[in-house]
Amino acid sequence: MGDDERMITFETFINDVLSALDRLESGKMDMGMFVQFVVERKRSIGEKLDEKVREKLRALVDYISELPRLPPMRQRIRLENIPGMMQRLREEHLLPSLNAGTCDKKLDLPVKFAKGVGEYRQKILKRLGIETICDLLLYFPRIHDDRRITFPISSLKPGVRATVKGEIVRVSERPGTPHIVSAVITDGFSHMILKWFNQPYVKEKLAEGKKIVAFGTVKRGYFGPLEMNSPEFEIVEGGDDKGTIVPIYRLTTGISQKTMRNILHKNIHLASCFKENLPPEIVSKRKLIDLPRAIMGMHFPVSRYHLELSRKRLAYEELFFFQLAVLYTRKMREKMKPGIAKKIKGELAQEFLSFLPFKLTDAQLRVHEEIRRDMISPKPMNRLLQGDVGSGKTVVAELAIVDNHEAGFQSAMMAPTSILAHQHFMRLSRDLAPLGMKVDILTHAVMGSRRERLKYMLEHGELDVIVGTHALIQEDVKFANLGLVVIDEQHRFGVRQREALISKGHAVDTLVMTATPIPRTLAMTLYGDLDVSVIDEMPRGRKKVKTLTVPESRLGEVYEFIRKEVKAGGRAFIVYPLVEESEKLELKAAVKMFEHISGNIFPDLRVGLIHGRMSTAEKDEIMEKLATGEYQILVATTVVEVGIDIPDATVMVIEHPERFGLAQLHQLRGRVGRSEKQAYCFLIVNPDLPEDILERLEKFAAIEDGFELAEYDLRLRGPGEFIGVKQHGLPDFKVADILEDREILVQARQDALELLDSDPDLRKYQKLYQKVVEMYGEKLKFVEVG
Repeated sequence: MGDDERMITFETFINDVLSALDRLESGKMDMGMFVQFVVERKRSIGEKLDEKVREKLRALVDYISELPRLPPMRQRIRLENIPGMMQRLREEHLLPSLNAGTCDKKLDLPVKFAKGVGEYRQKILKRLGIETICDLLLYFPRIHDDRRITFPISSLKPGVRATVKGEIVRVSERPGTPHIVSAVITDGFSHMILKWFNQPYVKEKLAEGKKIVAFGTVKRGYFGPLEMNSPEFEIVEGGDDKGTIVPIYRLTTGISQKTMRNILHKNIHLASCFKENLPPEIVSKRKLIDLPRAIMGMHFPVSRYHLELSRKRLAYEELFFFQLAVLYTRKMREKMKPGIAKKIKGELAQEFLSFLPFKLTDAQLRVHEEIRRDMISPKPMNRLLQGDVGSGKTVVAELAIVDNHEAGFQSAMMAPTSILAHQHFMRLSRDLAPLGMKVDILTHAVMGSRRERLKYMLEHGELDVIVGTHALIQEDVKFANLGLVVIDEQHRFGVRQREALISKGHAVDTLVMTATPIPRTLAMTLYGDLDVSVIDEMPRGRKKVKTLTVPESRLGEVYEFIRKEVKAGGRAFIVYPLVEESEKLELKAAVKMFEHISGNIFPDLRVGLIHGRMSTAEKDEIMEKLATGEYQILVATTVVEVGIDIPDATVMVIEHPERFGLAQLHQLRGRVGRSEKQAYCFLIVNPDLPEDILERLEKFAAIEDGFELAEYDLRLRGPGEFIGVKQHGLPDFKVADILEDREILVQARQDALELLDSDPDLRKYQKLYQKVVEMYGEKLKFVEVG
């Protein structure tokens, strides 16, 4: 059966006519074709409609059919009227009426009091996280099957999920393993076999001559005829076979789809017990349907339109309350802990810029201006600084530290690892010394009298900048006048750790830097209360790293390429991830790999080794040797720390790249190409890897932009697994999908901002305040700063 012959629903008819109207308006269809299309689509409606709808449908088609006979002016008026008529038809016939059901039970009652549940099923439902009647009604289906149209058997193709209707002509049973019940059905033209495995009870419901409606996936049978294995089915009496959109739930042992649906059917009237949470002005502005109809529509939608509006309503509500919680917390923090309007003339920053051997990009200058505006304002800064690997975030952070110093305050920079803290310390000491600024470092390795001396200097204002790790947040570390906290590699810190550092000053400005780009919608969810600055431009003259996937059989050619690059003054990384169960085994494998590379492959070159079992001091020393040229090649069995800057590094070879996530691969690639020299990244792949893994690696090779790659990674893995997300406590949304619902997320944030601007304490919106506390409670405090 061709596309234009297939049976459609009344709802599809409306959508198709509106699409055809767009084609008519854009000149892709003429008036005669449009009218003919509408008439033919009406004939294709295979859904049972009541007389009232059929009458309106006839009137609409007559209204459209007269178009070619009308003068142009009247044609134009009619065409302008059609969308409004269609929308009215949608509202009247594709949404349930507003009739409220009876609210005869409290939503917080245990689920055993719901109709059709009881003590036994309560235990089963508990495994699904359903403990109250409220939980039951908010346990939404994972997908829906549209069973409003039945298809002729002859039109079905293997692999398609479909609804068929026919008469049972034969029933048979074959005991054994597996036990099989079969039914042959006919729609009057063709036959089909339905089979149920290990469900002997099904036979009792089947009888020759009965009418059956079955739903499932079509497959080609062993002997030719089409089959459905273990389809859902209903025996229908007389004409009572009007199809519906059916919910499909996530289940557990002991409960079937049919039972779950029956339980929800018996209790769906309790959706009327849900009270409206959103202000009427927002419901009206965003054209949201009411909450009871939305909950009903998630379980038993009368149309796709109803399901769509229900989803939109509930997704909006989840995102709105999350944004409101985050932004309300921010307002409260600003109120309880007002910032200080720092006096920044910018003279010190100009002096700092004059010492730099390069010019800042326009993006860096713009972002610095955004940060400076925050620091000058009386509100505490809470800003997220994003940029791709190598876009120059550190120099922007240095400018913020210089401005903060000019205003008379101390700065602290916290990094997740000692090696990265050392990297920042070396750079800040070098760059800020010409301005007379005193910089030092505090990690867990700093002990005894040196540690005591550092603490004394910090507390008495003798240090301007301290760089460190978690050691900075210990209780005995005090500041004379902390004014700025820069947190690098944000996703590696827990929220309480960040809070602990910020609380060491009275009105601290906070700048959070992520080396891993985060897609905008995820940033708005994870860092909802932070203003976002993006450096969307790479330093001038920087060449893009050429990334290639190379089969293992051509590894020798890659080694030859490394030799040429090293001879020309370049440096190379060879990353070989190890998966060993014990430290001893890992160390042994690392040494074995190093001996192979240094002894067999490059005996004439200077090769170093860095592995996960080394101390920070050892790692620092080895990286330093690579930077100065004492080593030309570095074999690494771990991810080379983010932020390590070796301008001469031009080759990155990654063996077994499938063992790394995309974000880690992008970080590794970012270790090369940090100068004007052309750099290369080789992924050594086994061609026998599964197709989806090879595709992921090819995609990585093709995408250079970190934000685009992060977007792809997020789609691939979902927010829950995306790097660093879990420790942020990303809300567990039931309906909202931060990937698919970007537009709704932006609207929800905008509405939450406007509402808080008009009423910062939520005095007029007590119900909203109570709902936010009920949903987020204690979490509210820790939604702050990321």
